[in-house]
Amino acid sequence: MTRQDMKKQPKPSAAEIIETLHAAREACIRYEKKYNILTEEFYDLYSQGLLDDDDLNFDFVDWAGSHKTALECQRELHKCFKQSTPAEKVAKLKSHAVVA
Repeated sequence: MTRQDMKKQPKPSAAEIIETLHAAREACIRYEKKYNILTEEFYDLYSQGLLDDDDLNFDFVDWAGSHKTALECQRELHKCFKQSTPAEKVAKLKSHAVVA
């Protein structure tokens, strides 16, 4: 796929980005529980190359990828909401509010 092809593809909606963000965060939480270390601490070690390549673990690759995905989703969401006016943001929140 070329860059032009990628530009032609529709951008994901905020709802789709949030779904991806939640899935990535859930993966990170599973690994945090399994290895008893916070994602940020793990990623710091991983990105510095301090984890042995001899024992390269699929979990570590997946965990790092999930963390990067979560960060990218957060950036995309901030861009989406930055482009909205305060009135649009309030309207969006109110449209999904549950009335008791």
